[in-house]
Amino acid sequence: MSEADQCRALTDDGERCTRPAQDDGFCYQHDSDDETIDGQNEEEAGSENGDEDEDVSDNSPDEEEAEDSSESDESDESGDGEFDVMAVRKTVEDVANDLVGHPLDGIIEITEDDDGWQVVVEMVERSAVPDTQDILGQYAIALSESGDVTGYRLRERYRRGDSQEW
Repeated sequence: MSEADQCRALTDDGERCTRPAQDDGFCYQHDSDDETIDGQNEEEAGSENGDEDEDVSDNSPDEEEAEDSSESDESDESGDGEFDVMAVRKTVEDVANDLVGHPLDGIIEITEDDDGWQVVVEMVERSAVPDTQDILGQYAIALSESGDVTGYRLRERYRRGDSQEW
């Protein structure tokens, strides 16, 4: 199958989908609204289809640095060089899956201490049917005052359906 006949979407691991493309350039599973579309292939397809009015900017390195710094400023919502609770929450949501290696089920607790932040999360370590039999791990994730992850540890493991005494 030639590259032109191949679906334009990317899989979760960043590889191009290997399914054959339909008339719109996507397989039966993907479409133009899919978040995993290969941007380069989308631009090529846009110019082939005459859709050249889309705004495709070529950022200089200085512009990219400015964008990167503005993105980091957005996460510093308190404005005084330290993270606030919402910024910590977003950071943990972004890194927990990669850090621990299991899907994030929820954030249980966020507390600030002298060294930064302590966040307790639940991760699905093994899915089961029914979901009340899922095995969950409760992890403590430590973040510095600037929002960098400094460590994590498993606190306990349990079935979702087990009642816990508080």
